[in-house]
Amino acid sequence: MSNATRRRFLRFALGATVAAPLAASAGCSALNGSSGSSDSSSGSNSGGLEKTKLTVGILTGQQGVSEKLAEKYGYFKQQGLEVTAKMFASGPAAYPALLNGELDFAVTNYVSFYQAIAQKTLQAKVVVDVDQLGENSLVVIAKPETGIKEPKDLIGKKVSIHQSGSIAEVLLRATLKDHDVDPNQVKFQTVKFPDIPAALASGQIDAGVELEPYITQAERQHGVQPVLKIVTGSTANITSAGFVALDSFIQKNPKTVAAFQKAMVPAQTAAADRSKLLEVLPDLTGVDKDTASLLNIDTFPTSVSASQLQRVVTLMQNYGGLTAQLDASTLMVPTPQV
Repeated sequence: MSNATRRRFLRFALGATVAAPLAASAGCSALNGSSGSSDSSSGSNSGGLEKTKLTVGILTGQQGVSEKLAEKYGYFKQQGLEVTAKMFASGPAAYPALLNGELDFAVTNYVSFYQAIAQKTLQAKVVVDVDQLGENSLVVIAKPETGIKEPKDLIGKKVSIHQSGSIAEVLLRATLKDHDVDPNQVKFQTVKFPDIPAALASGQIDAGVELEPYITQAERQHGVQPVLKIVTGSTANITSAGFVALDSFIQKNPKTVAAFQKAMVPAQTAAADRSKLLEVLPDLTGVDKDTASLLNIDTFPTSVSASQLQRVVTLMQNYGGLTAQLDASTLMVPTPQV
């Protein structure tokens, strides 16, 4: 496929971190999941909700903002829900807790989610689309003296991708191919996002795919600069993460799922207000409010879009080694009217 043809395909077909292995003991019963601990609240006391006390898994950074705002501004309470949040280092790290019923919902990046679906280690659906990347949300950073300014400058360089098969690698591969650069000419290195600035400073790597707040921290503390955008053109505004729930939980608790979705709509709207976002972002990122105010902010969708989710699937099929033919519209719960 020629470069021009590839771009046309991506624009129309796209519209646009490897899943952690689950415990071998997670058999069919675990895949079907549990609805978690029973809730003593009856429908007569909670507007007909099957369950009112929920536990959710969230991530640090911007992907945890809307849940915290829903707590802070009472959006969950307005829907008759009492929500407890637990922090996880990554979406896949929360999968075991989701499977055994400790969590009712969990935020995960979509690359890991669709890999788990394809591998049949997870039977779940997206219920809330939490985060879409902007062109400055995920970028390649490097020291100015490396001379890296465009994709071809990465040939022969050691470039970190956080984790093999991650969204960082998929987007970088797409960018390289769109600029006629063979990704195999780049030396991919696995370095976690928090460790990339120090790895650049020490010379362990020449460049790294990085996200906030580490982009801003790297600029302020190490003189490192963004040198290449990878969320642009055919991959612009790619959706990156969302809340998922097991199929079994969704089937048993449709009213509860709808109430959770309704609570998250105003929370997502609030997250787009930087003044409100800054009320919770410092605690989620571990940076002070002054630094948090400098961060590049993502986009927070207020509904689940099948076409946006399918963009991720197609991107993975073209650049991430995904062979499964997944239909995103069957792996989501539409957002109810608020």
